[in-house]
Amino acid sequence: MEKSNIVLIGMPNSGKSTVGKHLATVLNMDFVDTDQLIFEQEKKPLKDIVQSDGLEKFLSIQEDIVKSLKVENSVIATGGSVIYSSISMEHLKSTGFVVFLDIDYEKVVSRLSSGRRFARQENQSLLDVYNERLPLYRKYADIILKCSDMTAERIALEIIRLLKLK
Repeated sequence: MEKSNIVLIGMPNSGKSTVGKHLATVLNMDFVDTDQLIFEQEKKPLKDIVQSDGLEKFLSIQEDIVKSLKVENSVIATGGSVIYSSISMEHLKSTGFVVFLDIDYEKVVSRLSSGRRFARQENQSLLDVYNERLPLYRKYADIILKCSDMTAERIALEIIRLLKLK
């Protein structure tokens, strides 16, 4: 299978789903949201999985969902924690170009709604998670796009431009 997918990775609220939907529309591609697939399979919000079953169980479910993806010509928005699984990332990279939507920590904080949860250990702060994930996002990315001050439409156009250079 050749690389026909575009895979978006990044912190929660970095715009993966919003940008992904727009990108898929502009490029006439399918859109897949792995968080939505987890929700549909488990029949409960992701935060409830982490709270009731624990982080490790959630990451295992996420890995199983991502490994089972057999899509082509799709934009795939991933959960922010997908980079903890090398198996998931190798699968995604084998079928697509991985784009890291890199936003500043301050932007992550400003976009985080009060009730929003994200996959983390109980004792980890958001800053801890940000600092832990940043090198992993960079490690797996084919393209790193600094996009803190860009609209979803502008990010999508920039991704298209950068992929044409590849």
